[in-house]
Amino acid sequence: MKPLVYKLNCLLVIYIAFINNAMALTTNYQTPLEQAQWQFSGDVFGCVITHNVQSFGSLSLTAEPGEPLALTLAADWLSMNNAHSQASVVSPAWKNHTSQQLATTSLNWQGNQASSKQSIAPFLEALEQGLKWEVSINSADGSQYRVDSTPVSTRAVANNFRLCRQKLLPKPFSYVRRLDLLFDPSSSHLNIVHSKDLVAVSRYIGADSTIAEVLIDGHADASGNRIANLVLSKERADEVASMLIELGVPAKMIQVRHHGTRSPVAANNNQQGRELNRRVSIRLVKTSVQTASSSPSGASQ
Repeated sequence: MKPLVYKLNCLLVIYIAFINNAMALTTNYQTPLEQAQWQFSGDVFGCVITHNVQSFGSLSLTAEPGEPLALTLAADWLSMNNAHSQASVVSPAWKNHTSQQLATTSLNWQGNQASSKQSIAPFLEALEQGLKWEVSINSADGSQYRVDSTPVSTRAVANNFRLCRQKLLPKPFSYVRRLDLLFDPSSSHLNIVHSKDLVAVSRYIGADSTIAEVLIDGHADASGNRIANLVLSKERADEVASMLIELGVPAKMIQVRHHGTRSPVAANNNQQGRELNRRVSIRLVKTSVQTASSSPSGASQ
């Protein structure tokens, strides 16, 4: 009797191990070589490389003004939240006998997309070297998936992507749409930080035909004489407007106003508050009606 029980126990252990191994099998997704394509699109508002992965979704590499590179995996049928998957640059087995991970990053899932902006430069370099991307996924139900790119004809899109990045605007609309330039006490002098921001504003206006108006409002803190502060706020606003005009922004687009101490954004009874009140606010106003041809691909309202 005991030998029979022993055999049954052994069979049970083998069966459980078999089931566990079967459940742990990784499903691999990769587009066949003859069907693989890498697509590039871009302008001054953004650059994108996209690679469709058969039966799964797509991989993309994105560059936007003022932002680090982003790697994104978009799934057609898989959705997870606050989960992480590892993306790697992998050397093909035929080069080193076994596949080797040359760089990694952690993709964070939100719905049907997983993305990362950490350590993405090696993934662009991989395209230039003919290496592949690999994403390992462990789903909540225990299923395991591996999504591979197909490294074919990648050098041309990588080159186009690099050229596109060189022409990107310095900052996105989310940055330039509303700016506060802070000034030293009793000063209307524009510093290096102001200049960089104004260059970013002017370049965005020149690229986006939907910008209709530039509102410039000068302010001062409550220190000193009220009339003197009113004059100082005007000088600050005029300096900003003058530089934008020098940078190519049409004067007819610019509306300049000055408010003295009338519109503080912080208390004037402490140094930090007074620093915030010594400012010129710049606001870009878009047209209410936009056509498909005039709307920038990388801008949003």
